[in-house]
Amino acid sequence: MSDVKTKNPVGRPKFEITDEVLLNVENLMTKGLTKEQASGMLGVSLSTFMLHQSENSEFSDAIKRGQARGIDAVTNALFEKATIDRDNTAMIFFLKNRAGWVDKQEVATTVEQKHVIDLTRIPDDQLKSIEDAFSRTDVGTGESGEVSQIIEGIYEG
Repeated sequence: MSDVKTKNPVGRPKFEITDEVLLNVENLMTKGLTKEQASGMLGVSLSTFMLHQSENSEFSDAIKRGQARGIDAVTNALFEKATIDRDNTAMIFFLKNRAGWVDKQEVATTVEQKHVIDLTRIPDDQLKSIEDAFSRTDVGTGESGEVSQIIEGIYEG
């Protein structure tokens, strides 16, 4: 037996891009996994995953190919569901996302306006003239024909 001790490796083994890794990442991305989820499945950190994506065109292409394959598969399934199975929900979804259809909801509204006139700065003799003017016309009268009350110097009609 030798007295020489071998050093135990620390941390994860070096991540190498192999044909198997490229196929694996493409399949993971096809299934709709996020890059964070795919990196976890590959056993590497997200930062390592992103580093290899930016530095290795084969790895980056495998990611893009996988994403495109997943979108293609779901798009085809949706299209078949809408056109062959005649599924209303699929038809509506397709038309909203591809043909610009939108849900419209018409709402009728009534706006009621109330006018408040501050009469606190008008002298009493002028207020009497205004009251007389209202009593001679239908403007400002209620259903009974009475002039609205002036309360605390504020006319609310």
